[in-house]
Amino acid sequence: MQLPHLMDFYNELIIKQDYFECHEIMEEAWKSKSNFTKKDPEVFLILLATGEYHYRRNNSIGAKRSYKRALSLYYENRYDLQAFGMEDALIDLMRARLSRMSTSAFIPASFPLTEPTWAALHASYGNGITIDAFRKKSEKRFIQDPAVVHKHRLRDRSGVIREREAAIKKRKHHE
Repeated sequence: MQLPHLMDFYNELIIKQDYFECHEIMEEAWKSKSNFTKKDPEVFLILLATGEYHYRRNNSIGAKRSYKRALSLYYENRYDLQAFGMEDALIDLMRARLSRMSTSAFIPASFPLTEPTWAALHASYGNGITIDAFRKKSEKRFIQDPAVVHKHRLRDRSGVIREREAAIKKRKHHE
């Protein structure tokens, strides 16, 4: 996984809390690989972001499904979390969030980034404040803007619809 994708992903995950955009960034990174599979670590991160997106929108069924799939992938593949900037404590955090999703209101997670990841995120997005102030500000942030929270419902889907219709026509033409 390339560092620019990760920094963009973590900027959206932690600073902007735009979990939908996290999914988009990581899916693009995943699909740009010459050989990608559903067992790749990018899929794990996609599912983590998807779980957060659903949890924030009070869709505990979707959130649980995404978290369970992510954890299942982790246990099957034992990803080196530190290789993509997270401490191993991420798994405990995910299990704890999963167990509370039905009964606890959403609050943003304090994702356990490694120190080098925090430093890289600060270097890219710190806007001149100290790294300690940047971390505190990032960990206290709670984005509730409807344009971010409900992004999938508010976005322009005309391109996606056109692509889907073209794929259907192509399939019918080849039958």
